[in-house]
Amino acid sequence: MKSSRSDTSNSLDRLDAVKLELAVVVGLIIGVLLVIWRVEMSHWVDLGLLALTGFGAGGWVAWRTRLVLRDHDDGA
Repeated sequence: MKSSRSDTSNSLDRLDAVKLELAVVVGLIIGVLLVIWRVEMSHWVDLGLLALTGFGAGGWVAWRTRLVLRDHDDGA
């Protein structure tokens, strides 16, 4: 008997790695939020850390996703 998972497998399985990276990024952001909450810093430093983390992590996940989708469209 064939598993139903084999019917749905395709070249987009590489997105699973991006999902894992997204989980790591969410963990990193939670860590940064805990540091900001516990350490007394100025509001501008808090905002800067949040912005840097958000843009960096969001940009990383977006770049990785676009790379996987571009490879899929090229047939690689």
